[in-house]
Amino acid sequence: MRIGLFLAFLSLGVLCLVAGLFMTRQTWRPEVEPFGRWSRLFQIALHPERFATPERLRSIRSLNFVGATFILCALVVVGLDVVCSILASS
Repeated sequence: MRIGLFLAFLSLGVLCLVAGLFMTRQTWRPEVEPFGRWSRLFQIALHPERFATPERLRSIRSLNFVGATFILCALVVVGLDVVCSILASS
């Protein structure tokens, strides 16, 4: 069951982060250089106001926050599994 929770949280987190990145690319500011190979994905996700127009900024931030929360939940599931394994072996 923990593996299923981990995979669900991880896949939902990645899906939300990719959706936020996709929406950022769809509303790219014209004065910023175009999205390309050398674009820093972490900076785009962390500070979407620098890259996206204000019209969809709220939904982009929400997707990024929800995606990061899901990934954090996946890490909590892994931590719980590690703690339970340590306590079971003692």
